Amino acid sequence: MRKVVLLLALLAPLPPMARADDAGSEMNAVSNAWDAYALASSERKPATSTMVSRASLAHYAFLRDAALYASTEQIRRLPIADRTVVYAFRATQDPQQLSKLDGAAVAQLCTTEDWCGVAKPDEGQSLPEMSHVTLIDGDRAIGEYGPPTGTQFMFGPEFVREDGRWKVMPESLIADESQHIQQQLKQSGLTENQMIEGILSGFLGEERPMPALLTLERPMIDDAEARNRLNESWPRYFDTYKTRVRALGLKSEQGDSFAQMALGTLLVSGVLPQVAPKDEPRGWALLEQSSEGGNSDAAWLTFKHLMEDKKQYSDAHFRRALPHLQRAANAANPGAMMAMGGFYMEGVGGLARDCRQAAQWQARGEEAGVEHARNERVWTLATCPIAAQRDPAKALQLAAHMISQKDTLTAAGLDTVAAAYAANGKFPDAVAFQQMALDKLDSGDPEIKGEKVVAATRKRMQARLRGYQRGEDYVIDYSTLQEIAAGRY
Repeated sequence: MRKVVLLLALLAPLPPMARADDAGSEMNAVSNAWDAYALASSERKPATSTMVSRASLAHYAFLRDAALYASTEQIRRLPIADRTVVYAFRATQDPQQLSKLDGAAVAQLCTTEDWCGVAKPDEGQSLPEMSHVTLIDGDRAIGEYGPPTGTQFMFGPEFVREDGRWKVMPESLIADESQHIQQQLKQSGLTENQMIEGILSGFLGEERPMPALLTLERPMIDDAEARNRLNESWPRYFDTYKTRVRALGLKSEQGDSFAQMALGTLLVSGVLPQVAPKDEPRGWALLEQSSEGGNSDAAWLTFKHLMEDKKQYSDAHFRRALPHLQRAANAANPGAMMAMGGFYMEGVGGLARDCRQAAQWQARGEEAGVEHARNERVWTLATCPIAAQRDPAKALQLAAHMISQKDTLTAAGLDTVAAAYAANGKFPDAVAFQQMALDKLDSGDPEIKGEKVVAATRKRMQARLRGYQRGEDYVIDYSTLQEIAAGRY
């Protein structure tokens, strides 16, 4: 772990880890290994080198070789957290002396110079602790700095058991630390070189001159074979994410709904194929399990996935989808609230048709910022097939805002206004707006796409227009879900 970001020192103090399960003694041992490392490194103690794994010592040796031999291209290829440490070696060390240091000695140098390890906490703060430890197998573990934030796990370093002791693997944090620096870089408005110069200035202190970065990019020793060996031993920085995926898998098997959602999303999307190859069947199964465990985000994803399979549309299918929809809607997901309105309007999935309930959900959707919610609400109140639940006056009252903006309305919006006018017996206005809806459709409404959909929409609108011309209001006479399944909506 590099001090270049001081990320750990900025973390709020965390509660001690709960250690009451069957693996409590091992988790306790891992946590104690971290505590000892964090304290020793924050105090710049050389003994820190005995607390890290053999792989970590090999990584320190790689940094030594990078400082000695890496070309400009290789230097720029390093993650920024490691790059700044290599620059610090080049700025302060004699190449002949540096070449004689083994990995442990490099680790000691990096720690005592305060370039590596856990930052000393600010006054009033404490060193970061592990809030949880996941045992990957008998000899490997990964820690977390705190409970999930709601969007991600707070994964920390990996650990490995060697010679009967748990050792820290600080290099497992380099990818995260580098990403954090890059985020700071975007927010600061600095160039990358300016950011690196600032970090190095802190490393070197006032007593050491700050060399030009151009100088630091040049190898200390020009050795082509050594550069080849560097390429052959280049660290696999993102392997730590494979460990995290394994941890998510274990948590998922234990019923952790957030882990199920996180892993399921990774597998469905395939955004990180190098650590989680795309596996949609397993991913969707995990997301459905997560929803059943109470995760509303997974519930919404699962509902949308189920509704994508239009060939399966049936009441049995809607009954399967409904619990996920209800879970997401009850968590105030805007899209889910609108979909609940649709389910009540249709009376599917085991719900009795209820236009009042539909309108209430649509009202909540509008309050949550769904742009088309007012249109849906007016349509429901004006065209509800249950006479006792229609509310023409309310529909026209709500439509007044739409009418005031008629020049910006879509074909669907104009169609809805026409239905509201007709429900109130204002047929000349209904005819005028219905004709405007047809004109808008024929001019190429961007919200209504596809030849089949446009044709079916035109047919429905023309039928309504004829009814308004005869002095007949309109009551919805088709199932939106069936029309969607048929590709006509």
